[in-house]
Amino acid sequence: MLIFFITVLSVRASDKLDVIVIDAGHGGKDPGTIGLSGVMEKNINLPIAVKFGTLIENAFPNIKVIYTRTTDVFIEVKDRSVIANNAKAKLFISIHSNYKKKEETEKNGFEVYVLNTDRFPEAISFTMNNNRILKYDQVGSDTTGRYIYSTLAESGYQRLSNLLSFAIESNLLNLTQLNSRGVMQAGLWVLLGSSMPAVLVECGYLSDPNDEKYLSSDAGQNAIAKGLFEGFVRFKMIYESQ
Repeated sequence: MLIFFITVLSVRASDKLDVIVIDAGHGGKDPGTIGLSGVMEKNINLPIAVKFGTLIENAFPNIKVIYTRTTDVFIEVKDRSVIANNAKAKLFISIHSNYKKKEETEKNGFEVYVLNTDRFPEAISFTMNNNRILKYDQVGSDTTGRYIYSTLAESGYQRLSNLLSFAIESNLLNLTQLNSRGVMQAGLWVLLGSSMPAVLVECGYLSDPNDEKYLSSDAGQNAIAKGLFEGFVRFKMIYESQ
């Protein structure tokens, strides 16, 4: 068992953040939410995702940036995390825009989501059955060894996801004109199905006229992309130092 723990820790400690998957939510036949002016969420998420990824590519040529989509195509929600898992990505960031329900009070600003810990058992089961990080011959193929590894992995992913979420929140707050509604937990599939640190960012409310105008503008999208990038840079430093 000691060898098991040493193997896991040594492999994780040597990791470099060399592959990131950026997911532009919705697309194709799925427009996402519709803004006050008729703007479709899918057309807000995509340019922000590409701008964000381009900043990473320019600053870190050795990092492989994978997009779940770069055009207006439909991709099933579950397939998005599969893309990240198959690519052995070290990080998954999903980009979205929000809309308040009719019965809700006025809302504006961005939100950052991490996996709800109530769904950890499902995430652990997923990791056990769809592991993309280590081969089980490194940690033992027995069920107990796999369960211990999966539990450690999910706990580690959650801790890193929290670090990333707060780094993103801080930089979006500093670099954009958007308010922060905080870091929250949710049982979203793209977070549950991703065997890696993962966050989902709701960049603003298309039901708020100021947010919608900002998210639809090139300046606003650039600022959001910059905030995401600076949050990523901060997270990368922490990730690779541990």
